[in-house]
Amino acid sequence: MTRNFFNSLAILVLLINLVSCNTKKSNSISKQSNSKKTLHQLQSKFIDQRFGMFICYNIMSYGAYWGEANYPIESFNPQKIDCNQWAEAAVSAGMKYGLLTTKHHEGFCLWDSEYTKYDVASTPYKKDIVKQYVDAFREKNLGIGLYYSIWDSTHDIVKDSIDNKKLQFIKGQITELLTNYGKVDYFVIDGWFWRIGHNEVPYHEIRELIRELQPECLITDHTHLEAPYHMDIPYFEGPLGAYPPEDNTMATTLGHCSVKGNGWFWNEETPNGMKPNDGVDTVVNKLITCESRYCNFMLNCMPNRDGQLDTLYINMLSEIGKKWKEDTTRKPLPNDRPQVAVSVPIKSVKTSSGIAAHLIDSRQIEGGNFNVWKSDSIFPQTILMDLGKVQNNLDVLVAVQNHRSEPPPQIALAEGNITKCKIYTSVDNKNFEEVGMQSWKPDAKYRAMSFKKSNARYLKLEILEANGPSAIINELEIGRTSY
Repeated sequence: MTRNFFNSLAILVLLINLVSCNTKKSNSISKQSNSKKTLHQLQSKFIDQRFGMFICYNIMSYGAYWGEANYPIESFNPQKIDCNQWAEAAVSAGMKYGLLTTKHHEGFCLWDSEYTKYDVASTPYKKDIVKQYVDAFREKNLGIGLYYSIWDSTHDIVKDSIDNKKLQFIKGQITELLTNYGKVDYFVIDGWFWRIGHNEVPYHEIRELIRELQPECLITDHTHLEAPYHMDIPYFEGPLGAYPPEDNTMATTLGHCSVKGNGWFWNEETPNGMKPNDGVDTVVNKLITCESRYCNFMLNCMPNRDGQLDTLYINMLSEIGKKWKEDTTRKPLPNDRPQVAVSVPIKSVKTSSGIAAHLIDSRQIEGGNFNVWKSDSIFPQTILMDLGKVQNNLDVLVAVQNHRSEPPPQIALAEGNITKCKIYTSVDNKNFEEVGMQSWKPDAKYRAMSFKKSNARYLKLEILEANGPSAIINELEIGRTSY
């Protein structure tokens, strides 16, 4: 019995060791499979989706005008809402993801938010529409995108009014959206840069929160800038005539409206037809063009007041699916320019000429233009940036070109764009080391400048040449190219 006991014990120990080894191996595989993707990998996955449904559905669908505060919500009662219909229509067109306007500029929330009563739970309908959308699209293996407007007229989230209470309101609602609905692939913010600015509602705090809640969620802000400034996916607004250039290699997206409506939203005109010179062939041609330029195409599909897509949309999407097939010969998304994966805030800036503050808080002004920094005509020009403390492993600086959001922007984009510069770093603002020098053609592309990986508090940009008599920059961003 003793011998049998020890034999059994030896076998047991052997089995435990085998299980332990397999468990360690399994854990190793699990950790490897869950390892964080690079920004370029996430962008490539997004661009390979090619075609998405922009679902503009909110209180504007029920008669509110653009940005109207406190519009009565008693009429919001879509008893026939069918998010499965939306998803099935998306699949019929060959779409791969959706984007729902969870809250537009008017402040009405399509979910039950603990931060306001101005939401779907306070309407006769009461049910969570964000959840219905997410469940329906996920059931069809479609990607999940959520749109959220920071500018909010009802809750007085407006320029020059942001205090800690309002910032916590914004963060709280974003946390609800990115916590309660599973994995979110794409988060779109509107009414931020162009309406309030990335300083007053601090970009780095919002981005850090999103990344903490959803590490692989790509972010877009409707900046109307043709550059990946403070975002992962630049956005082109089709109705304004914005379009990616022919040689574009940024991962971008374009929103398009084909059907008549209340701006982007449904109204009584919607079921009666397309906008002039639009339709299935127009959509297919734009989709093909965008695909060749690494730009996802998002077609606005606006549900009616019953919460359903009109027959016009069902037929149009089915026809698009018959006429368009993705181009499987398209080469993978290039990785030809550095991009900021982790952004570091610039606390203050000094310049040898011009209005320095515009370099870190440009904002949009009347007429679709921006407050840009413009130097005098004497070169070199110097820009000194203070990060507030020493930041580690810095290796990229982005300079957004002179910009106009109204088309055509190319002339403005090229005017004043840097053509030659040097970059220096320092920890004490006394001893500077040259870490990079770059030059470009006098074109309209944004300037992404790689430099030697550095630990620094201060960065000095020395502009040696520009396209024209003055250097012009919209905003600057500093950071790291990897997480």
